[in-house]
Amino acid sequence: MSFLASRVAAASVRALGSTLIVGCWLQHEKDRHARCETISQSPASSLEHTMQTIAGNPTYEAPNGKKTDNLFYNDGDSFPNLSRHGSNSLLKKYLTPDVYEQLKDKQTSAGVKLEDLIQGGIALPWGARPPRGIAGVYAGDAESYTTFSVLLSPLIEAHHKALHRARLRRHRTNLDVQGLSQRRLDGAYILYTRMRLARSLNGFKFAPCIGRSERRAVERLLRDCSRDWPQGSYISLMEMSNNQHEDLVKRQLLFADPDEFAISTGMGRDWPDGRGIYCDSWDDLPHIMMWVNAQDHLWIISNAKGGDVQGVFTRLSMAVRSLEKSLNDRGQSFVEDPNLGFLNASPVDIGTALRASLYVKLVRLGQKPGFDELVRRLRLEARPLKFQSQTYTGMFDIANLEALGKTEVDLINLMIEGVGTLIDLEKRLENGEDIDIEAIAQKKGSRK
Repeated sequence: MSFLASRVAAASVRALGSTLIVGCWLQHEKDRHARCETISQSPASSLEHTMQTIAGNPTYEAPNGKKTDNLFYNDGDSFPNLSRHGSNSLLKKYLTPDVYEQLKDKQTSAGVKLEDLIQGGIALPWGARPPRGIAGVYAGDAESYTTFSVLLSPLIEAHHKALHRARLRRHRTNLDVQGLSQRRLDGAYILYTRMRLARSLNGFKFAPCIGRSERRAVERLLRDCSRDWPQGSYISLMEMSNNQHEDLVKRQLLFADPDEFAISTGMGRDWPDGRGIYCDSWDDLPHIMMWVNAQDHLWIISNAKGGDVQGVFTRLSMAVRSLEKSLNDRGQSFVEDPNLGFLNASPVDIGTALRASLYVKLVRLGQKPGFDELVRRLRLEARPLKFQSQTYTGMFDIANLEALGKTEVDLINLMIEGVGTLIDLEKRLENGEDIDIEAIAQKKGSRK
């Protein structure tokens, strides 16, 4: 297309956009005037009835305590419109008008309100990218989990399937590597191992509600703690060059800029102020990384190429224990609840707040009917890896499905055994066996 043609096309698009906007506005004005005209032409008794129908009462008390005749204002009309949310929406299911009325005027001691929690869930009803965690609900601070438990508890139970279990009455953490399964997974099928622990610090609001001064204080504290580690260094996003930032994101060592959903929840506020990253090595793939204020106050990450699950977990365990000691030496600690475990902004990331994943090659098995159900029965989740392509690659990010009600060692062992089962089935398919994956999934039993 020539330069002149492109300019003409662009002008046409702008003109069309302006026409649509003006047209919508004119239609809105036309409808509004039509309603007003209908009212004005009504007899007095009909007019009074119409006014009461619109407002419910011709006069009422406004929030400032004064009587008003503004018939279009209704103080009770603040319940979120969830009509565009799908039938599977947990927010639509559990944020009922009754629950909303119970919680709408409550707030935590730090001032966190219900609207702060649900903002991400009620925005972008056509679907946000990436998915919204649990219904797009995010806690504004640790106290939110008790103040708004009428909403959060059902959401947590729906996701974690654990609140009814007796063993959840007291959260237990176990980072002892001696308890890990010693089963070695076939490295020919595993590209990459990654484990992440999410943590938040006591006394600070969580990402949806934290302010600049608090966020900067969190960064200063964690940056200071990182100096206790003998290797590596910390760098703030504000100190990075554009080239350095792009390189780290491309290598998947650094979190990307916030998307529309993170911005709608408040987690992307003031970006990139107060965010940073620690790496024990800046060459190739670091063994230990620390992401600060990306979503939660802290994500501690351990990586390795291949399938050395035991080695990755050992390094992760050592790193989080070392950091915890550094925090304690400075009078700080992680937020932890006796029943819900470690608390963070997303109700997904509570309990152990662990996500342990393996990039596994399952070219044949991944295309079999019943694969997704089999993975769920193994208490895992599988995300197809696209590698910037929409074609099937046969590579999957396999991770623990649960985070609450079990210890870290329990979850890692479940992953080791589950991935081992998947690799064994892939090998059988490679050898030409005819395997009924759906039948095998049924034998694994339902998820409890």
